[in-house]
Amino acid sequence: MWLFLRRRLIMWAALAIAVPLLEWLLGKVSQSLKARKGDSAVTRGLDTARSGVRSLRGKGH
Repeated sequence: MWLFLRRRLIMWAALAIAVPLLEWLLGKVSQSLKARKGDSAVTRGLDTARSGVRSLRGKGH
């Protein structure tokens, strides 16, 4: 029983804390690179990854 609750708590923490943090971090890195070097394949890839993370959270573009 405790193992099941612990696993659910870890999954909830990952979705509630880590995923929004990852989305924010990808956005900041992308904005920083765009400001420094302009639009590139790397920044487009970061934006695509951010969109994927956003879809995990259930939010639209």
